[in-house]
Amino acid sequence: MIKFVPNILEIVPGTLADYRQLAEYHYRTEEIRPFTQIHKVKARQPYTKSFPDPVAVVVYRMPVSELRARSKVTNGFFSEPKTRAGRLSLINQKVRYLCRLIVQPQFRKLGIGTKLVTETLPLQQVPIVETLTPIDFTNALFEKCGFEIHYLSAMPWYSRFTTALRNIGLADWNYLLPETLQNRLDNLDSSQSAYMENEIKQFIHHFGRKAALPPGIERTEFILSKIPYPQTYALWLNPALPLTS
Repeated sequence: MIKFVPNILEIVPGTLADYRQLAEYHYRTEEIRPFTQIHKVKARQPYTKSFPDPVAVVVYRMPVSELRARSKVTNGFFSEPKTRAGRLSLINQKVRYLCRLIVQPQFRKLGIGTKLVTETLPLQQVPIVETLTPIDFTNALFEKCGFEIHYLSAMPWYSRFTTALRNIGLADWNYLLPETLQNRLDNLDSSQSAYMENEIKQFIHHFGRKAALPPGIERTEFILSKIPYPQTYALWLNPALPLTS
């Protein structure tokens, strides 16, 4: 197996099609929002036949509008504008969000993901790049790339929903398949069914337009994609662009 060797592998602009080729290897299953940049790792000539294309991909997009962790870590910098529109404008101007980093399974733990992130962070041309992740092993990768790691506690509405899953006998919700959860929901008695439908609505309304999804497998798949609550907030401060108003 080969590590990232510049005369064999290169980082180039990618496309949504490149991301979709690797999407199955990411724990988040829903489609990404409109992205700002995609970059990929691919083999140079004459090595292209020996490597998949892409080997890895990273996707950046516009930031989440409100993050408690961001406000805390930046000492309320983004709370300064008096209007919500002003705050959103400032966030969109200063921040980008790293929403996907995927490496082909056979090429993991070789430094390829670290190289891809390190090389593409400055290309965002903003003072802050951030990400949220529930997976502990990614913390070391992001730290190697220069991110600060801040640990988060679960939001009350998240804890409420996972408690509801336990109340209907699904203690191992981390390992549920959508079909398993859907089957359980379909076979609840009337009182439990009403209880869970209320809990689902309370949970899903935190996710914008997805709150309108009707009961069914699509909604269940979306719910499970949100179950791994982000445990860490990772923040990269661009040394070339200090955070100033």
